[in-house]
Amino acid sequence: MFGKLKSLFGTKPPRVETAIQAAIPEVSWIPADKNAFNVRILDVRPVTQTVLATSRDPKCAANAVSYGQEDGGVFAKDQPESSRSVAANLSYRIDRLLAPGVLFAPHTMEHKWALFYHDGRILCVQSWLRKVAASARVECSDGLARITSIQGAFVSDSEEDDFSVRTMDYLVRSHALRVVFPAPFPPKLETEPRQAAMWCMSVFGSMALCATPHRFEAPMSERPLRTLSLLHIAAAKGDINAADRHLRSGLPIDLLAGDGLAPLHWAFAQKDTAMAEFLIRQGAPVDVRSAEGATPLMTIVQGGEMEKIRFLLSRGADVNAVDLRGFTSLHRAAEAGNIEIVRLLLDRGARRDFVAQGLTPASLAEKRGHGNVVELLKPD
Repeated sequence: MFGKLKSLFGTKPPRVETAIQAAIPEVSWIPADKNAFNVRILDVRPVTQTVLATSRDPKCAANAVSYGQEDGGVFAKDQPESSRSVAANLSYRIDRLLAPGVLFAPHTMEHKWALFYHDGRILCVQSWLRKVAASARVECSDGLARITSIQGAFVSDSEEDDFSVRTMDYLVRSHALRVVFPAPFPPKLETEPRQAAMWCMSVFGSMALCATPHRFEAPMSERPLRTLSLLHIAAAKGDINAADRHLRSGLPIDLLAGDGLAPLHWAFAQKDTAMAEFLIRQGAPVDVRSAEGATPLMTIVQGGEMEKIRFLLSRGADVNAVDLRGFTSLHRAAEAGNIEIVRLLLDRGARRDFVAQGLTPASLAEKRGHGNVVELLKPD
């Protein structure tokens, strides 16, 4: 199976193992005039979404799923084994700054890369080996993060410079920005699409949904590049000392993470409200907005945690705030059918008459079959 792959870059095939099915699924091409990239694209999902990754080495298997608590700091000083350097010119929008932290953390064997940002470098870590294979030098200014050079290699020292640049762009877009984007694969495999799909699975894992051997011009993504910052991680862990340290280093208290949430949203991952109280005392807006316009009160209402709801209301949370779609906290409580939270929000002045996408809180409750909530929401 991998015999033909050995010559593609003059070296062995990708450095991790992949379980190969007895029959490789058929894959198909999407013509250039039928996709947004204007080049022929191979739909590799029949392979990458069905083939399972395995390893005979228990250490590799453990490494692959070891990133749950990883902030990337352990890799910050590491250098790629390969000393090759490639010039690059890749740009991505950012939200004020690109904070140190996690761009992508793998959580299954089928995720082959971890991405972190530290000390002006994007670190591309082979998840199974926990080794930095390549790093990108980043310069941030004028609302953009610009990758100016890449050190190391993703597959082999003999890979073409253009392949290295295209791979870096693919990893940032598909893993960090979470957009569908074609993975690169060697042109020699264009005539063997099933082999190409298996190659993509070996190198990029299940994150590869489509692929192409062709160069193409891609517009800059509208999504800003954001990390799960060290401040967010400290908030989620309830580490007030670390949070204070990161705030003093200059990280904005309302900075949004890759998931679009602010540190105050993340603080409520804790069972108590000590971290949330600390952030509010340090100036975090109690109604700080997520990328979708959701306040912490809205997200906590969805979770149904009454004491945290009371905490936010006691700190002045706007019970009638609306998100970018027009939904309120009352909409969320009504949809969940939580009559105690609905009653609390009404007692605190929540309005029944807000309409979002044609739905009031009452009509949303009715749609979900929560008759007791519908009754409570009837006009006085």
